Amino acid sequence: MLAAHERHRLVNGHTTSAMWQKAFLLSILWLVGAGRLTAQLTILLESMPAYTPTEDSIFLTGDFNQWQPGERAFQLEPLGDGRYAYTFSVLPAAFEYKFTRGDWLRVESDALGQTLDNRRYVPEQDHDTLRVQVSGWEDLQDAIPYRSELTIVLQDLPENTPPEASIYLVGNFNNWHPGDPAYKMQPNAAGQYQAKVKLRRDTLLYKFTRGNWDTAEGDAAGRALPNRQYRADATTPPQVQIECRIQSWEDISGRPLTVYTFLLLLAAFQGILLVIAINTTQNYNRAANRMLSILIALTAVAIIGRVSTYDRETFQWMPKLLLLPDLIYFLFAPLFLFYMQKLLLLPSRNQRWRWLHFVPVILQFFAYLPLLLLDNEIFIGRVVDRSLSTFFAVSGGLALIYNSIYWWQSYRLAHAYEANNNANYSFEQNLKFLNTIILLIASCLFVWFLTYLVGIAGLIMGHDWQWLTNKTTDSVWALFALLIFCLGYFAMKQPEIFKVPAEVIDAEVQAQTKPTHTDNGTVSEEESATLQALKTQLVTIMQDEQPFLNPKLSLSELAETVGTNPHTLSKVINDGFDKNFYDFVNSWRVEAFKERVMQEAYRNHTFLAIAFSVGFNSKTAFNRAFKKLTNSTPGQYFKAQEMDDRQ
Repeated sequence: MLAAHERHRLVNGHTTSAMWQKAFLLSILWLVGAGRLTAQLTILLESMPAYTPTEDSIFLTGDFNQWQPGERAFQLEPLGDGRYAYTFSVLPAAFEYKFTRGDWLRVESDALGQTLDNRRYVPEQDHDTLRVQVSGWEDLQDAIPYRSELTIVLQDLPENTPPEASIYLVGNFNNWHPGDPAYKMQPNAAGQYQAKVKLRRDTLLYKFTRGNWDTAEGDAAGRALPNRQYRADATTPPQVQIECRIQSWEDISGRPLTVYTFLLLLAAFQGILLVIAINTTQNYNRAANRMLSILIALTAVAIIGRVSTYDRETFQWMPKLLLLPDLIYFLFAPLFLFYMQKLLLLPSRNQRWRWLHFVPVILQFFAYLPLLLLDNEIFIGRVVDRSLSTFFAVSGGLALIYNSIYWWQSYRLAHAYEANNNANYSFEQNLKFLNTIILLIASCLFVWFLTYLVGIAGLIMGHDWQWLTNKTTDSVWALFALLIFCLGYFAMKQPEIFKVPAEVIDAEVQAQTKPTHTDNGTVSEEESATLQALKTQLVTIMQDEQPFLNPKLSLSELAETVGTNPHTLSKVINDGFDKNFYDFVNSWRVEAFKERVMQEAYRNHTFLAIAFSVGFNSKTAFNRAFKKLTNSTPGQYFKAQEMDDRQ
């Protein structure tokens, strides 16, 4: 810990050499007319705290006397009415100064007894008296009224805590002195450690050390821990007990590899391998695979950045890696939307304006640029004292809204694709891939939203729930890691997914599949007769030619067989059978399945084999279609049929 006089001299980064440099520069400025020598200046100390000892002398110290705190030549003269004065005969054009009562242990402070920045004097025209007040003294904090007395209780210590170690409480109540004897934790009747703090402000910031900043407490990974926090309000009682647990010590935590960090690293390295594998083994839809590779690589890099900051030495070495995971905030959502468009072979629109999707990323870069340019030690200090918490909270909140909007667009795109597939194809495409990914992203957004709810609730209730928000944030990243595993599984296990392109995928096509009506809501007689004739023709073709046996049957193929266009055929199916194309064709397949099950030639066939023989392309599609039309499974249906036959 710095000596008191050194600490005050360095409050604003001033060393002795720096003072001489500053004096030299001020002299140069004076010589060129930017400054002047003041013939006389009186510093009038008009008031001090009522608890100031009357027997103490008041001294002036500053860069004009090399910060000597009790020099007799700069002792203020009492005026007899509670005021003190000191008069300069000649002085530089500007200087910094403070008041003391003879030494650095008895230096002035703010009203709460905390360290005060150096005062500064810049001369003004015809200004010969400087009126000032002293708000408090650092050594007389106990005389300042307080609102509550807090008892800080340590319930648990890390197992590797040295048995002879002394534990200290440090915070904004004692100017962050890490080994202050007045705040050494003392054993209580329960065998725990405790210390008492008088709360003189709304917010208490604190943490624990073993006597210096190298031995400060850390988080579960031994990394620098943000300051603990307690907020008081009008309902805070006079006596409050706060129970705490220390997770680790920064200097003896080592580099623990927890199950959580191991899984994150595993996901990140699997993502890197997936990028290589996808681009060397997949030949279909290269545009989609390139977008998928960028998406996986981005997520992997963000996860690596997240894990790297759990290591204390890495965090101390490159603390700004903490910002790396934030890259995913405004990049993941538009990239995933573009991936879906490439995967589903959707027509690209407004290519000229596509760059607008990345405007938030550009704005984020410029918002983060001042942090990237900060000195590492200053950056670590701001992270630890939570001065950046509001900035990160606002950035994350905007990202949550932004990602939610893009998620909704992606969900609607997948829903439109499925609806279009049912209107144009008789087979079920494997949407499990997209549905799983969209569900995982929705889970991430939900837990992300919960993090803000918990944080806001803690703020309103005056509780420091950062430990809980840390848990929910870890859960979000765990879900992101699971996202990589799922992307890899589907990309390698089922590379044939979505090989059949959708002809048209937007709402316009869905509108075209609906029946066209006249203005009064009815179909004309001529059109009705035409549709009825096509309906009869369609039934005949389905009975005689059985086109439904083709597992890849599409609306356009069936329209060609019927001798009409897809739009008209879709209208016939929608109006005449009250079904979409997918359900219409599958209803014929289910009926054919029922007939074949009862035929002797299929007695030795399984239900699934018969389902494939009538045109179904998957077990899931068959079971879903059969259950939808009969309200029972195939086994239940035929068991009921047997019972009816016996009766």
